[in-house]
Amino acid sequence: MKLNTLAKGWSKAIAALLLTAFAITGAFALQVDQTRTMSKRDLFIQALHYYRLTINFNDSGISAAQAFGALGQNWYIHSIDCHVTTAFNASTTNVVTLGTTKTSANEIFGASDLNEASATVQHLTSAAGLGLGATSAADVTLWAKYAQTGTAATAGSVTCVIAYAPNNDN
Repeated sequence: MKLNTLAKGWSKAIAALLLTAFAITGAFALQVDQTRTMSKRDLFIQALHYYRLTINFNDSGISAAQAFGALGQNWYIHSIDCHVTTAFNASTTNVVTLGTTKTSANEIFGASDLNEASATVQHLTSAAGLGLGATSAADVTLWAKYAQTGTAATAGSVTCVIAYAPNNDN
């Protein structure tokens, strides 16, 4: 009887630990070692690949852009979809962008492509980075940035998926 009670206690403790671990993972959304060289993801099959990232208003260093991945030369960006799960609420402007340079970080999608104040799923069908536009010159590092003005934001989170196809025409 004591063994059964002990097993139930352990199973509840493990379940609580796992639940806690999954609950706090969102707090570490874009915490990528910024000193490492980003590697390109290529599965070497003819299928769409993707990067999925979550950007929060309070991610460390997000106002200066954070690297999260890389694409090879002439890799085709098929689509960009974002789900603003919590509206960004800085008092004047809220701007989430993705790009290929740390300085601008807006070559894939810019300031007018995403409505950060609308907690909705958004298909960025007119983003400048679709197709080969962002990758035609060379391999690129991918950067995410959140800029705000006015009273600082106290909320805001968006998850974006960038679907792409590697250049396997060689």
